[in-house]
Amino acid sequence: TIHASSRTPGSSITIDGHFDDWQRFPAHNDPAGDTHDTTPRSVDDVPTPVNHPDVDLLEYRMSHDAKALYFCMKSSGRIGHTQRASKRRSKAGRYYVNITIDVDQNNETGYSLNGGGYYPVSRGYDTNAELEFYNGALNVAKYLNHCVPGRDGMTQAYLDQSTGRYVQGKNGPYPAGFFRLGPNEYKNYTEWVYHDNDTITFVHDKGPRVGLGIATYALSDDAHNIEMRFPLRGFLKDENGDPIIAVGSVLDVSFSLEASGESAPSGTWASDTGEPILKYVLTED
Repeated sequence: TIHASSRTPGSSITIDGHFDDWQRFPAHNDPAGDTHDTTPRSVDDVPTPVNHPDVDLLEYRMSHDAKALYFCMKSSGRIGHTQRASKRRSKAGRYYVNITIDVDQNNETGYSLNGGGYYPVSRGYDTNAELEFYNGALNVAKYLNHCVPGRDGMTQAYLDQSTGRYVQGKNGPYPAGFFRLGPNEYKNYTEWVYHDNDTITFVHDKGPRVGLGIATYALSDDAHNIEMRFPLRGFLKDENGDPIIAVGSVLDVSFSLEASGESAPSGTWASDTGEPILKYVLTED
C-alpha cells in the first residue's frame, strides 16, 4: 500500500507527450512481468499469470491543480495498442487505461477491484477516469459512476446524471446532472464523455467513437508512456450539488492497464494493477 508523499499541485504539467515535467512528482513502481487474467474472483483468490507486455504496468505518478487530476503511467509494451479489424484479422482489439478512485474514504460505497478482475484487491471505488482504445484508435475518454445499486438502479442513475432528461435509446448529449454515492456491484455502472459545454453523452464499451470531451492525453513516441488530464467537473456533483471531487478531497487512487489478447503472446485478456495511492489530498495552489 502506497501513501501519497506529495501534495504538490500539478499546474506545471503539460499534456504533450514529453515527460520531463513529471520528474518532480513521486514515481510509484510496479513489478515487471506480473500481468494476469481478468476473471473476477473472490477477494482472497490469486489470479492466473498471463503474458501481455502491453499492459505490464511499471510506473505511475499523479498530480493535480484546482481544476483537474493528472496521471502518468509507464508500460513494458505499447499503451493503447489494439488490433484493427480487417479481412485477415477480423476481430478489433480493445485497450483500457483505468484510473479508479475512492472519493469518500468509505469502503462501503463503490465496488471492490476483484469484481472487475483487478488485483491487488482494495475496496470502496466510486468513480473512474478511463481511456478506451478500440480497433486501432482512441474511442472515448470517459468518466464512470460506480455507485449504481443494482440493475434496477440504472434507469434512475441515467435520469440523475441527465437532469431528468434521459430517454432510453438516446445517448445524449444531456445537461450534466449528478450521481449519488452508495454501494455498487461491479457490473452496474454508467459511463459518459463530458463536453466543454457542460453536457454529457452516455457511452458503452465498443460503442460509437465520441472522443475526448474535456479530457486530454498524450503518448510518448514509443507508446511506453502516457499522460492524461481529467478535469474535476467531469466527475459531476452529488445530489446536494457538491462536486464529487474538488479541492480538499481526500482520494484513494488505483492505476490499471487492461487489454484484449489479439496482440499478446498469450492471446488472452490481461491486466496489471499497481498498489493504490492512499489519502491523496487535493490541496490548493
